Amino acid sequence: MNKTLKNNSSSSDSKKTNWSMEILPANFSLISKIPSFVKEIYITMIPGRNWKETLDVAQKVQSSGRDAIPHIAARSLKGIKELEDCLSGFLDFEIKKVLLIGGGQNKPEGEFNCVMDMLETGLFSKYKINAIDYAGHPEGNPDDPNSENNLIEKLNWSDENGIKSRIITQWCFDTEKANKWILELREKGINTPIHIGIPGPSTLKTLMRFAKVCGVKASTTVLKKQGLNISKLMFVSKPDKIISQLKGYKQLHLYPFGGIEKSSEWLHNWIQSNQLEMS
Repeated sequence: MNKTLKNNSSSSDSKKTNWSMEILPANFSLISKIPSFVKEIYITMIPGRNWKETLDVAQKVQSSGRDAIPHIAARSLKGIKELEDCLSGFLDFEIKKVLLIGGGQNKPEGEFNCVMDMLETGLFSKYKINAIDYAGHPEGNPDDPNSENNLIEKLNWSDENGIKSRIITQWCFDTEKANKWILELREKGINTPIHIGIPGPSTLKTLMRFAKVCGVKASTTVLKKQGLNISKLMFVSKPDKIISQLKGYKQLHLYPFGGIEKSSEWLHNWIQSNQLEMS
C-alpha cells in the first residue's frame, strides 16, 4: 500500500459534496424518488435471503442509468459456484464495482467466512471487477475485534492486484470518534478514499433499533442521551449537525432508515440549502 501520507481535507470545505445511497432490494420501485445527482446506488444482500435478489435489482439499477454497487456478503454464499454466478450476472450488465462484507449472520452458508476468502478465489479480476469497496467501522465491529487490521489487509490486497478500493463506513452519530478514526488511518499512511455513512432522517427510536442491529455502540449511547423520554424518541432526527462536524471524508453515503422518500426529500433540501450558503 502507498504509505505516502497526504493531506486529506474535509469535503465540507469544498463547494460540492458527492452522495451515494443504499437501498434494500424491495425498494427498487422507489428509485425514481432518489435525487438525480445521486449516481451511485448500493444494493444490500440481506442475510437469509436469496442472493439473486441483489443481482436482479443491481441489473435493474444499472439499466436505469445509475451506477449499481451491489453488496456481496461472504457468509451468505454457499461457495465459489454462487460467487461466480453472481459475478457473471454483474458482468452481463457491465457492473464493475462491488461492496464486499462479511455479512450479518454468524454461521456461514458455505465455504466463505470472510471477505478475504472471496478475494483469494481470483474471480474478481476474471469477471472484470475493477473497483472494490470495503466496510469501515469507526466504532469497531462487534463481529470482528480485529476489524482495522483486517481492513488494511484487504486494502493491501487491492493495491497488489491493481484494483481500486474505497472505504464505506458504518453509520454513526459520534463525529468525534469518526474523525479520530479517519485521522488515525491517515497517520498510518492509508490514503484510500473514505465515504462516511450518514443515517437519513428518522425517529430516534428507529435509529436506536438499527444501531443495536448494526453494532454501533457509541452511537447508541449518544442516542439514548437524546431520547430520555417518549416525546424525544418520536422526534424525526436530521443529520445536518453530524455532517457539519465531520472531517476528512471524500463522499457521504446515505442510509435511508426512515424511508427512501423521506431521505430523498431531506437530501434535496440539504443540497439546496448548502448551495444557497455558498452562493
